[in-house]
Amino acid sequence: MLLSGMRESQGTEVSLHTMSTQDLRLLVSFAYSGVVRARWPGLLRAAQAALQYQSSSCLDLCQKALARGLNPARCLALFPMAEAPGLERLWNKARHYLLTHLPAVALCPTFPSLPASCLAELLDSDELHVQEEFEAFVAARSWLDANPETQESDAKALLQCVRFGRMSTRELRRVRAAGLPPSLSPDLLHQLMVKADIPGPERRREPDQALVVIGGDEIRSDMALRQPSRGVWWARAFCCGMGLVRTVEWGRLPALPAPGRFRHGAASVAGNELYVCGGQDFYSNSNTLASTLRWEPSQEDWEEMAPLHQARSLFPLVALDGQLYALGGRDNGVALNSVETYNPELNVWRPAPALPAPCFAHAAAILEGRLYMSGGCSGTGQYLASLLHYDPKLEKPGTFLSPMGVPRAAHVMAALGGRLYVAGGLGETGDLLSFETYEPKTDSWTQLTPLPSPHVGAAGAVLQGEFLVLGGYSHQTYALSHLVHAYCPGLGRWLCLGTLPRPRAEMPACLLTLPTVQCMALGNTLHQTKPAG
Repeated sequence: MLLSGMRESQGTEVSLHTMSTQDLRLLVSFAYSGVVRARWPGLLRAAQAALQYQSSSCLDLCQKALARGLNPARCLALFPMAEAPGLERLWNKARHYLLTHLPAVALCPTFPSLPASCLAELLDSDELHVQEEFEAFVAARSWLDANPETQESDAKALLQCVRFGRMSTRELRRVRAAGLPPSLSPDLLHQLMVKADIPGPERRREPDQALVVIGGDEIRSDMALRQPSRGVWWARAFCCGMGLVRTVEWGRLPALPAPGRFRHGAASVAGNELYVCGGQDFYSNSNTLASTLRWEPSQEDWEEMAPLHQARSLFPLVALDGQLYALGGRDNGVALNSVETYNPELNVWRPAPALPAPCFAHAAAILEGRLYMSGGCSGTGQYLASLLHYDPKLEKPGTFLSPMGVPRAAHVMAALGGRLYVAGGLGETGDLLSFETYEPKTDSWTQLTPLPSPHVGAAGAVLQGEFLVLGGYSHQTYALSHLVHAYCPGLGRWLCLGTLPRPRAEMPACLLTLPTVQCMALGNTLHQTKPAG
């Protein structure tokens, strides 16, 4: 307005009749500082002001901050605003949160304020993520109970979005026992259950990113021996069937060069380049590898890159600031404290500052640009409970933080929602089911819901706001696992998503962005695993 040649640009002052003093102060302050200082309710008001007065930079900053700290009450508070044009990113975050946390959202006091059309769209979505279909019915019933003025025709339309045909006999009994609110006809529920499609459409989630599992120690197809695997698989879809039955559709990617490998490291760079290095191609300590492999979706096969200076296995490989870091590990049975960093543009490995002490079978993750390492085994084979912040820019890069509650090795660690999560592995007492989270602000650990089954030497990844633990083995029975368990922080529970194509352990998992063309080309290689309940 002030720069476009309009009448206001020629005057000495401009009257803003609809702008409040608070909004003006906020926008002017942001124009000079680039900062919005506010708690969550203040951020919501700031976003509304930025949207109304078209301050795109302020709006972008507010959207990022609002999406970072979602919980059921906050999500319901911003949901009406998130539908406005220009807030597509916030809308997607809010919608995804509702789809993955509906049981918790349904317990929120403000849940009945959600429009019926929005709830119907959520219940009808294939992406609705519930432990069982009964939870969808509970959400619909809770909303109808809090809105007794709802017409029976509208209530019927809402309940028709619940997939009664996908319920188990036990769930249907619970539905009949719960019934409908008194304001609705008792016969309505019976009609819906009788007319429901059987088995009806399954709920099917197809993530934007591909979860890729590389190599590992697996049982041969004839079940005679275990062998290092060459297989590389990606999760095409997560499907929810009848009752608690869940399956994963897996597609094949180009196999690793023979003879395969396990106990190796893998990481993705820029989301579309996959690197694999180190590991072992057989079970002897002398079979440790130093080779590095690279693959991207445009390639038909793996490309060999510059090898590590030091062969190593049982180590994590992480990507930080466009570089790869291979941390510690073991070679020929000896624990290592050496660290190497790889520059993808130059195809060169270089030494980096060493770890404070040798260790192997540890885990690493990147949280808000900082590299953390946890647990593992020392050079003498002692299980470690340590948590280390590693900064490669410092001469003495290791800073020890508050230790975990339980010493562990061969576990998984991931960063999610501003925290570190550590699960499973092996300890002094054998298999560990314990699961704990680290809060950097308070330098403290909190115990969470234990794993449902052992996962020693498993793969870990974060996908769509969930912490996934894949495969591994049980130290007590030495049986390989094919289960895929997911933990949702907002619900505080583990859920079995299905199974791997074949039981395997001591392998990594990464996230990649596969182009649509690549997904179509892999359409004929899908492998549907046996259901897991």
